[in-house]
Amino acid sequence: MALDDLALAELREQTKWLRLLGLQALRPLLQATLKNEKQRIAYEVTDGKNTVRDVAKTAGLGAGTVSVLWQDWLALGICTEVPGKSGRAQHLAPLSRLGIDVPKVPSAGSVGGQEGTADA
Repeated sequence: MALDDLALAELREQTKWLRLLGLQALRPLLQATLKNEKQRIAYEVTDGKNTVRDVAKTAGLGAGTVSVLWQDWLALGICTEVPGKSGRAQHLAPLSRLGIDVPKVPSAGSVGGQEGTADA
């Protein structure tokens, strides 16, 4: 069992360093990709729980715009598709965790109160 414990400890150590390297590479990619405040808000609330419509309302974008953004972000690898929720995206890490400024975002329970637009 000691060998298994050593292997598990080594894997955890490697995972820690891979996460650090990945997040360092992700930050400049997101800064270059997310062109405006609305896109930063959309990415921040793309947490795998919110639908296209929820994200669109929160960010002040049209649902079609968010759908296209999600397709682009999935292709770039800055989002993943949520297992069991076909077409729903989830960011790799919230912008706030990466030290990227994000305008104040309404809580997940209050995303339905804003009007969306077709602006990107």
